[in-house]
Amino acid sequence: MSRQLPMRFPLRERFTFERFAVGANREPVEHLRAPVDGFRCTWLWGPSGVGKSHLLQAACHACGGAYVPARELGDVEGYDTFERVLIDDVDTWLGDRGREEALFRLFNAMLGRGHVLALTATQSPAAARFALDDLASRLRGAACFELAPLSDEDAVPVLKRAARDRGFDLSDEVVGFLMRRVDRSLPELLALLETIDRASLSASRRVTVQFVKEALAL
Repeated sequence: MSRQLPMRFPLRERFTFERFAVGANREPVEHLRAPVDGFRCTWLWGPSGVGKSHLLQAACHACGGAYVPARELGDVEGYDTFERVLIDDVDTWLGDRGREEALFRLFNAMLGRGHVLALTATQSPAAARFALDDLASRLRGAACFELAPLSDEDAVPVLKRAARDRGFDLSDEVVGFLMRRVDRSLPELLALLETIDRASLSASRRVTVQFVKEALAL
């Protein structure tokens, strides 16, 4: 029987530790960046937009390994050839016995070889519903960290840097206006920056509060 070859998924260039806005998440960041000697399993959890994918890809940029977006793949057969396997949105697979069996085999292989496994989900392993009790007991013993959203104060420099990356400056006045008037989740704010940038380029206008009101119909 031929062995399934693992897919290599591309990493986003900007998803590095240096570009991660730490905020209240210093402990999980330091955990992921710490040297590892032997097996380690880590579970990061939290709602969409707190940086789970960013941190997994940052770890992959820094230390190598395979980044696996579970939403784009059926299971992890063949990934035990890597010394580090980082699975994003693993809860996509939970409850499916076949996928859990493949994950259980991967866990045991990484454990036996002293390698590293990291996973993200929207909930803690204690709250997750598993089809396999043995997999549940192993993953519930992982180093577990809940990621916190950025505070408004921590989000400001992220927005300003994202604007500079796009070639324009975001004034304190504009940032304050955005934070007061729109959904303040970081992914939503960054998506709005893209809309503002396109509108500014199209109209050849500076990004001011008045322009943002017009561009976003606020």
